[in-house]
Amino acid sequence: MALGSTDERHLLRTIELAASARAAGNHPFGSLIVDEAGETIEAENTVVTLRDVTGHAELNVVRAAGIELGDAFLHGATLYTSTEPCAMCAGAIYWSGIGRVVFALSEEGLAGMVEEEEGVRP
Repeated sequence: MALGSTDERHLLRTIELAASARAAGNHPFGSLIVDEAGETIEAENTVVTLRDVTGHAELNVVRAAGIELGDAFLHGATLYTSTEPCAMCAGAIYWSGIGRVVFALSEEGLAGMVEEEEGVRP
């Protein structure tokens, strides 16, 4: 599926969020959710600063959207993220009812860019 200019704009924003996460001392990942009306909510990775291994950007944005905007916001929304979601995040996205996921960098692309540290995952 080809991406439109709106998709590209949202993906660029996730990359800005990833840079912000890195600047704050976290892993460089950012995500946002847009509903059918265009309402948006954003989040960054907070794994390091909150000392929470589940603080991935995708989980943070799904959690915040559910709390702040409710389930109706999530159903049929699109999640944009800087990098392909991991299995944990994919599960949360599925259970949230989000209907579409668009990411900027594939897991394979990420793996080619970073050296894995023993016992540490991005």
